[in-house]
Amino acid sequence: MAYNRLLITDNLSARQLTAAVIGLFITIGFLIYGYSVITNQFVEFDDTLLIIDNLSVIQAGRLSSVLWAFGHYDPELYIPLTFVSFQLDAVIGGLNPWIFHLDNLFQHIINSLLITWILKLLFKRTDAAVILGLLFLVHPLNTEAVAWASGRKDLLSTLYFLASIGMYLRFRQYEKIKLYWASLGLFVLALFAKISVAPLPIALLAFDWLLDQSISLRNIWRKKGFFIAALFLGLIALLGKDQVLARSSTESVLLLIPRTILFYIEKLILPINLSILYPYPQESVTLMNPAIAFSVLVFIAAIVAMWIYRKRQRVVVCGAVIAFVLLSPSFLQYYRGAELYLATDRYMYMPFLGVLMILAPLLIYLLKRWERVTYGVCAAVIAIFAIASFQRSKVWENTYTLFANSLETAETFGAYEKVGVWFLREGHRKEAIAALKRSIELGPTSAAYFRLGVAAMEAGNREDAKLFTEEALRLSPENNQALTNMSMFYWDEGNVAEAIRHAELSIQYHPFSEMGLGNLATIYTLTGQKEKALVVIETMLDVYPNHERVPPLLKILHGE
Repeated sequence: MAYNRLLITDNLSARQLTAAVIGLFITIGFLIYGYSVITNQFVEFDDTLLIIDNLSVIQAGRLSSVLWAFGHYDPELYIPLTFVSFQLDAVIGGLNPWIFHLDNLFQHIINSLLITWILKLLFKRTDAAVILGLLFLVHPLNTEAVAWASGRKDLLSTLYFLASIGMYLRFRQYEKIKLYWASLGLFVLALFAKISVAPLPIALLAFDWLLDQSISLRNIWRKKGFFIAALFLGLIALLGKDQVLARSSTESVLLLIPRTILFYIEKLILPINLSILYPYPQESVTLMNPAIAFSVLVFIAAIVAMWIYRKRQRVVVCGAVIAFVLLSPSFLQYYRGAELYLATDRYMYMPFLGVLMILAPLLIYLLKRWERVTYGVCAAVIAIFAIASFQRSKVWENTYTLFANSLETAETFGAYEKVGVWFLREGHRKEAIAALKRSIELGPTSAAYFRLGVAAMEAGNREDAKLFTEEALRLSPENNQALTNMSMFYWDEGNVAEAIRHAELSIQYHPFSEMGLGNLATIYTLTGQKEKALVVIETMLDVYPNHERVPPLLKILHGE
């Protein structure tokens, strides 16, 4: 009856109630994110790498593109199924941002419904499950995963992850082997979307402990397929993570974990001042830092309390364990380049399930004691969070809005570099140079120096442009854009040998760079190397069928 009053549906069948819940979630999802689906562009924060310049997405619809997805990293993560989902979007809507954002929104709505289903299976209270599912749908902390096209890997992996859990819970209920295999198959799909779902077998054992009051050897043995899949694909994923792991200090990670968890709790309760980047000073990672020391003490106290109350508060302990193990893969992600970051909003997307499990007993208690008041308060919270998520989604409109927002909370060299690039492309050279110079002051990068070179070239200062480009290559010899520009500098100076060498290096490091291929084909053509030029042009036509440089180059090569 409580659920019926909640939805004002006194005489609906179970199927009609399900349809009503689905309709409610779709409506609210589109009210929050529908505007951003239409207006938001791609942002220069992995979208370029994973979608715009991704050969498998550009050539979507080919079997070779699907095979490519399973043979490449992103460059650090092994996410073949995510690549395939991008390809499907491109087949449907081309490289228009709206189709990718729309797909993200649908997946987020499905994930919210899956969480509702899981909570209903666990707690047998549909009204509480719907409320908590809506909380997941509207929480601003999840906006990053939804509004960012490249957040697809978190959405898709979570979708299969949640479906796997749901099937496992049904398997426990009915003991039908096909449900077990469905759960395992969905888990494998989740691993192919993003390896961070690897802790799922531990989460399943936590559910066993919650429902059976213990973990038997039989339950552990039943997870062997899950552990084997996690181990096998985990080893493949680690091949792309060697540099990240090498940068991670064990001592720093152990001190940062409690601080990170406390930070996420703060953002879950009061999701304000959200950002794409949360930099943290390396020198502050010490027990002498009050914030670190306090977080460590709270973390230890929480562990002790959960151990003491593990039998009386099984749901809370189980939820906390699930949230922690699902968050644990992100503890290897503190370092990006030379900079340290405390947290990332989307890393809480999947662990959110554990958080909702912790809240469920309290919500059910309140519904039993003060039903109408609780409904009213929950409705108000959901409405406030929905408005906040709508506002947050607009921050992701383009590269400038995203990183200008980031700079409101903290200065980072990466944010200034992105803002500088945006200003440069919009023709605001003065502002671009100021932003890029500030980026270099905070942390010299090849990308910032390269863009300063572009700005200098546009201003007609060729000497400075070359110096900036040389510095970009010193910091990153594999910067294919800098190699291409340096090739052009040498060509203008009459140094043909160096022009060719840099042009070839550019393609060596980035075989399908549109600018690099065009530059190399032009140099080969103008130096009379017809066969080499035709090979490069063939590649250009395969990847970029309408490349504007091809017709004039072919005319020269054919003597027209």
